[in-house]
Amino acid sequence: MADGDIGQTHFAAWFDFVRPTIAPYRNADGELVDAAIDVPRFDHDEQGVPTGLIVDPGEELGQADRARLQEEAIGATESTILHARLADDGQIIRRAWYSRDPQATIDACLGQAGRHLSIGAVPGFRPNLGGFIRYRDVDWQLTGLIGTGVPGEAIGDDDGRALIGA
Repeated sequence: MADGDIGQTHFAAWFDFVRPTIAPYRNADGELVDAAIDVPRFDHDEQGVPTGLIVDPGEELGQADRARLQEEAIGATESTILHARLADDGQIIRRAWYSRDPQATIDACLGQAGRHLSIGAVPGFRPNLGGFIRYRDVDWQLTGLIGTGVPGEAIGDDDGRALIGA
């Protein structure tokens, strides 16, 4: 997983995946098939082009797909997390996070419902180039949704609205 790609060959070695139900997806031949319980779904379109790992929220509490990085797979070091997902309109969204707990950040990214194309952790905080970072000649938008702010202050968004009370 050196390049951060989510793929079947590396997925089982790095991640634990849980889903309590059988669920449909398209295989590499573009055929609609069912994945067994606890088997990740690497979806494809009707022509067999990969569209990413499917993570569904589930219909009831506890029914969601869960992909968790295996314990101690990365460790708690300063890292830049890179996450690409496929939006409903077909656009690829590339986000970057600065994290001192890459394991928790990756788990949170993969906990989002949708189609995940790639995930990776790069050691250290990559330079902020004006709201984005560049890694391997690709631009990744730095997320500005949640900031830690000053110690002792509430966690809030970029407009200063508190999300969690102090």
